[in-house]
This record gives sequence, C-alpha cells and structure tokens, in this order.
Amino acid sequence: MRPTIRDVAQNAGVSIKTVSRVLNDEPYVREDTRAKVLAAINELGFVANLSAKRLAKGQAFTIGLLFHNASWHYILDAQRGVLDTTRAHGYSTLMHPCDVARSLDAREILAQASQRLVDGFVFTPPADNATQLLENLEAMGVPFVRMTPWEREREWPYVAATDRAGAREMTEYLLQLGHTRIGYVRGPADQKAGADRHDGYRDALATAGLRYDPDLVRQGDDQFEAGREAACSLLGMREPPTVIFCNNDEMAAGACVAVREAGLLLPEDVSVAGFDDIPLARQVWPALTTVCQPIYDLAAAATQMLIELLNGQTPPALSIEIPTHLIVRASTAPPHHN
Repeated sequence: MRPTIRDVAQNAGVSIKTVSRVLNDEPYVREDTRAKVLAAINELGFVANLSAKRLAKGQAFTIGLLFHNASWHYILDAQRGVLDTTRAHGYSTLMHPCDVARSLDAREILAQASQRLVDGFVFTPPADNATQLLENLEAMGVPFVRMTPWEREREWPYVAATDRAGAREMTEYLLQLGHTRIGYVRGPADQKAGADRHDGYRDALATAGLRYDPDLVRQGDDQFEAGREAACSLLGMREPPTVIFCNNDEMAAGACVAVREAGLLLPEDVSVAGFDDIPLARQVWPALTTVCQPIYDLAAAATQMLIELLNGQTPPALSIEIPTHLIVRASTAPPHHN
C-alpha cells in the first residue's frame, strides 16, 4: 500500500500539519524537524499528491516559459535553467511560443493565467516586447520575470547580461591585436541585447579614437545563413575588414564558412569573433573567440526570482545583471599585412 502523509507523520513523530508545512517548503519549521520529516519521506518512499497540494494552495505549481524566434541554442540553455530551478522547488514548466504579432498567442497565455493553469511566466526576448500582454498580466496580478528585456523603465522584474560591456571588451581585444577595420554583424532589431552589443562595439571604437563606419556594419538575424551572407558582403568590399565580429556565435559560424568559401585562411587572413559561447563555439574549427553570455544562469535567476514572488517573498533585487566575460580561442589573430 502506498504510504500516506499520516504514515510520514507517525514515522517522524510529528503532526500531519508539520509534514504539510515541510512539503510546501514553508518557513518557521525547525531544521532538525524538517530533517526528520525528509528522512521519513525518503525511508517510506512517500510521493506527495500534487493535485491535493495544488487544490490546498490554489496554485498550479507550473511556470510558463515564453519564447519566440530565438536560436535553438539559446532556448535550450534557457529551458535547462528554468527546468532545473522549477524542479528544485516542486514546480513544473510549460513551454509556450509567444509571437508578439499574433493576438491569438496573447489570448492563449491570458487564458492559461485566468484559468490558473500557470502561476507565472518567464519571458525570453523578443517575446518580452508584448507590452499589452505584460500590462494585462500585471492587471490580473500574475507575476512575470523577463530575460534581457527592451523595456527597463517600468518596475517590472528582469534579469540581463552585461551585453554592452561584453561587446566593448571584445572590440577592445580586437583593437589590441592590431585590427582597425572591424566588421560587425548586428543582431535582430527588436532585441535589446543586440542593440546593447552594437553600442558596446561603438563605445570601444570611440575610446580608441576610431570613426564609426556604417559601411563596415551589416544587419543579421542571429541565424547561421545571415552570418554567412553578411560576411560574404563584407569580404566583397574594396577594402574589406580584417576581422568580423558577429552578434552571436551562430552568425559567427556562418562567417567562418564565408571566409573559407572566399579562399581565405582563418584567422591568418581574416579573423572571426562571436558572442554567447554556445557549444557550437567550441565545436567549429578553429574554435571561436567569443563572449560568454551565461544564458543558463540568466534563466535560473529569472525563475528563482519568479518563484520568490509567487511565494510572497521579496527578492533581494528586482533587476539583476549577470556579468559576461571574454573567451579567447583560435579564430582570432593579429591582422595579416602584405
């Protein structure tokens, strides 16, 4: 017969109410009492009745992860960060596409919230651009936390990476190698991270006393083929850049292919650099010099903040920036001079 909460209470020598408080991770339970209850749970193989728990607390114990048009590498790391954190706190995760241009998506999300199927949401870019949806959720009292949002003036909680500082650090490194014609492939226009990285690139040029040259910049969409096409265009210039810095690693991988298709050596003739440090950055040859954006950590921090809000706690901060850092690998070298 399956063990019950009563069996756990008897085994631990505590009341049923105390077991319930431990199961619900409530405060003000003595640590030795909590340890006894957890030991009894493990010994008996007790599994909490999730439906009863949901009914008692009026929560679904489910968090929605909203995404749209992001690279699969980004979504995979974000998903891992959310899943690991929700599991640690007894929550489930619901993945849900959210195209800001489709009112149907917004209606589905609001329906999930109003029917208490989901307790709160983590928004990944560019889904966070759904301002009307965010306002509706706020009016309903449904908590949400955004990852790298564009809108940061309102008191809506978010986590972000130091994208601008990361791109500035990369550009400064390329300048130190001796590059002065630095091609740049921008990210999607609707994402704050892409705008910040472009600004970081410009910051470093200005500090070095170099003029920003729009002819050395191409627009991309963070996909492999966009990086390849942008690099082909840059390499076709009368005076091409000696290095191509891309908004993300997928486009940088595409740029590496374009360099080889042009019959050039990488990095002897042209260097390539990326941003994010996804697994692909270590798998291409030569391995990419890049900036590590801690996507997993961003997602985990956003989820932790959301769970604290759901439990009526006050997070230490409602806006968090997690540092990026430069990773130097074999795809960059000093410029080749004939």
